[in-house]
Amino acid sequence: MKSLIANNLKPLALCLPLCLCLGVPAGAVTVHSLDQVRGAIKSPEGRAAFDQQIGGVPQPDGFGTQLPQGFTKELLLAQLAPGQDPKRLTLAGAKPWPQQAQSYVAIVCLATTPEQAKTELHYDPSSCSGDDDTPHEVWFGVYTRDAQGAPRLVARTQAPVDTPVDWSDTDIDAPQSIGNDPKTGRAEGMPQSWLRFDFAAYRLRGKDYAFGVRTGWSEGYAGGGASFEALYLFLVDGAKLRVVFAQPMMYTKMLAGDWHKDGTRDHIQTDASNVLSVLNGTSDGFHDLRLQQRSGKWRRNFRWSPSQQRYAAVGK
Repeated sequence: MKSLIANNLKPLALCLPLCLCLGVPAGAVTVHSLDQVRGAIKSPEGRAAFDQQIGGVPQPDGFGTQLPQGFTKELLLAQLAPGQDPKRLTLAGAKPWPQQAQSYVAIVCLATTPEQAKTELHYDPSSCSGDDDTPHEVWFGVYTRDAQGAPRLVARTQAPVDTPVDWSDTDIDAPQSIGNDPKTGRAEGMPQSWLRFDFAAYRLRGKDYAFGVRTGWSEGYAGGGASFEALYLFLVDGAKLRVVFAQPMMYTKMLAGDWHKDGTRDHIQTDASNVLSVLNGTSDGFHDLRLQQRSGKWRRNFRWSPSQQRYAAVGK
């Protein structure tokens, strides 16, 4: 995620009353100056978000915008999002898929309008970061190479990804923008930003692997801010690529505290992160999954749901 001030095209709202009403969360760590905050963050994902937002460290090329040989932006847009306006394109990327020999995972990201894309690309030549007012549409695909070495599309999402992240049962604090589905009452929402591929070895069935995509949200407060991440898993189903898992994975939140005579200021830091494990047990041929808090007691198991054609949480 980008700097809290430069994230997107307009500054995030800075609201002192909001910080005050948030209060001091349980498990918070108070440090006495900004340069001590990073050391208080427990998760590597949280430290990376802090480095990018506060330290100005450039965000890595998480989607492979330096395209492999034979791939072009025009090819990816035409094959993954056919019929879409190329003037809306803000990012096209592809990376080798480590778990599948001679395979590549690809993405195209489109702004809502050509005008939005033009403005975003003025600040960042390749971006899929937005906010609640400037969402993006994303398509994904899996490629191999034909006998001549040219990219060959194997599977793709059939429409822009519209599966929300489920925040209804989690140890991870939710972004303020996450609402409740009017039909189910569940707390869920679409990401503000699409961040990077996650190529951990998610072997779900036999030799079938899923690939992950990390997504994010960011918030700005007076003297502080917050970052949130979630994980999507995509599974190849014939010529289709489907979302089979979408859960929160990390948050880190920094609130401003009291000023000191030397000009430094207290900062109140909280964070938590999860790790997803593939279990030996199976349900309907798919390996069970376990989402567990890193260095914590919270955990949830997930089993394959034939009716939903995706993973669903079981027990508490």
